[in-house]
Amino acid sequence: MVSDMVRYYDDFLTDREWLAEGLSWAVVQSASAEATIDGVIKRLRARRVEPGEDHSGELADLAQIGPNVVVFQDAGCALGQPDVLRWLSDGVRVHTVDWTINGNGGVTYAVYGKVLAWMDMNDPERRHGDDPAVFDDDLDDVRAAQGTGYVKSAVMAFVERRTGVRLPAEWMNDEGADPQAGPWVTVRLGSFPPEPRPPSNFGHYEPDLDARLRAAPESVRRAALALAVRAVTTRFRFSDDALARQVVEAVEQGLTLDGETRSRILRLTAQGADDRACTDAVYALYAAMGKGMSMVDAVGAARYPIVDEWPVLRRELYRLVRETG
Repeated sequence: MVSDMVRYYDDFLTDREWLAEGLSWAVVQSASAEATIDGVIKRLRARRVEPGEDHSGELADLAQIGPNVVVFQDAGCALGQPDVLRWLSDGVRVHTVDWTINGNGGVTYAVYGKVLAWMDMNDPERRHGDDPAVFDDDLDDVRAAQGTGYVKSAVMAFVERRTGVRLPAEWMNDEGADPQAGPWVTVRLGSFPPEPRPPSNFGHYEPDLDARLRAAPESVRRAALALAVRAVTTRFRFSDDALARQVVEAVEQGLTLDGETRSRILRLTAQGADDRACTDAVYALYAAMGKGMSMVDAVGAARYPIVDEWPVLRRELYRLVRETG
């Protein structure tokens, strides 16, 4: 049974077929600060686009609805980006729904610069954030829409259900937000400093260990890589075990291998787990000898094929960096 709220947004989207290619809608609500258009413009580092001005750059339309502000983009998805939400939710609560032409999208809830919950619109059980359970009590429409043509309208209804704010169809025309029909203010979004990011995926999953290894002497990094490569060659059997041993010995002795030998590493096959892990095992050996990759990143490459063995290796790596200060 489709709820009236979902049906409203289904009609909304049916009348505006171009929105299937992309939409970003945010509802900003008061918390420690009031939700005002001027405040949202400041948080978005945006500036108003005056009548007749060149409409280049990434644009958004804002409108005040009671004590709330809605922000709408019919082309663009800036409102759901983490670095934008960090600023947009300063002192306020922000719900966003967005999707792209490839069908991916979701709903995000941010407060005080933190993303409490993000939900995949195509799988409401796929959630992450500081408190993904915050969505638990409002998921009936979204769950009922799975596998139907109502997915997009259901996540828009989800935002209305949680905020009490409806995106008014009468404020829209065939080109998007209609300044003649609604109190829209068009702005050009500013640029945001990116969030601090680790230098690689290894730093994302193991930030403390990554940082300690990068600060350690080269001898320690090399010893760490040797431990990692040995763990891989212990876990897997390779089509050329002599070559695998050569990689281990080269790492331990600080030697490099010529281009032909490195190419042979890529032609290895591994046995001992599923196909993906075997492929990762071969890549881990290549990364240990590859040019342009740091030893710490090569340690990170070894993490993928030895998931079960990683906790033991991780303890060994920590022992290594602690012993050397």
